[in-house]
Amino acid sequence: MRKLGIIGLGNVGALLANLLVARQIVDELVLIDTNSDLAVGLQNDLLDGMSALAVQPTIKVQDYAALKDADAVVLAIGNAELLKEQRFAELTDVGKMMRQIAPLIKQSGFNGVLLNLANPNEAATAYLQYLTELPRPKVIGLGTVLDTARLHRAIANQVHVAPSAVTGFVYGQHDGEAVPIWSTFRINGQPLEKPVMGQKIDPHQSEIQAKLNGWYAIKGQGQDVSGMALWTMRILQAVLSDEQVSFPVALYQPQYQSYLSFAAQLGRQGVGNYTLLPLRPLEEDQLKVAAQNIQDQLNILLELPTED
Repeated sequence: MRKLGIIGLGNVGALLANLLVARQIVDELVLIDTNSDLAVGLQNDLLDGMSALAVQPTIKVQDYAALKDADAVVLAIGNAELLKEQRFAELTDVGKMMRQIAPLIKQSGFNGVLLNLANPNEAATAYLQYLTELPRPKVIGLGTVLDTARLHRAIANQVHVAPSAVTGFVYGQHDGEAVPIWSTFRINGQPLEKPVMGQKIDPHQSEIQAKLNGWYAIKGQGQDVSGMALWTMRILQAVLSDEQVSFPVALYQPQYQSYLSFAAQLGRQGVGNYTLLPLRPLEEDQLKVAAQNIQDQLNILLELPTED
């Protein structure tokens, strides 16, 4: 039985719940929010619509104990209004929320994969692992999955192919020191160094366009809601099906002694084998900078005053 939990039912959490139910990916869904009315409201809205579906999952609300045997739990918390100021403005707010939520996850006995969507993603994921004391391979963040998807689309648009024709990873820090690993990028299997359909790719221009696309989403909506929800669903499918397919998620990378975004195979136990690909010296240096930035943010979270 496929059982998932979502903690935080704002724009992203609610859309994710709808997608999981509509696409019949889940058999049992646990919905939790600090606002009980919101959780009950979403539950009833989903139940009203589920009669249109062939498969109708069980939906529970506000029950941390029900997370004990969940395959995965998604943490979708944050204050989207702060994103309009700057991308890392949520740091201390998210840390305080995690301090309240993590003990409840821990007390539930949950031992599945914990997927964090809160930002700054890598530092917040590291802090969540510290608070829950779950094994590091089981605590991951969405990381640079969206940064990677944005770059795929920007490159594809240059040569008029579908984004699915582009492969390659962005590592490092989501919306911060994001590092495209250019040696991994291909268009229909062909390296970017070679002309594609008679046209040479401009990596610098692609990076600029990818960041601009992300900015449009934040400027227009206050949050990259659809991108986050759809890619979260894709990662959950990989976990539930034990796919062992690689995604650039926020994870603990022993080489850098830090959480940062790095490609690894994902399955039912969380992080499997790391996707170890050759890195250029500049890329290694950039990843060290990203790891230090993430550690600096984590230190701020670790030093938050204890509330009485």
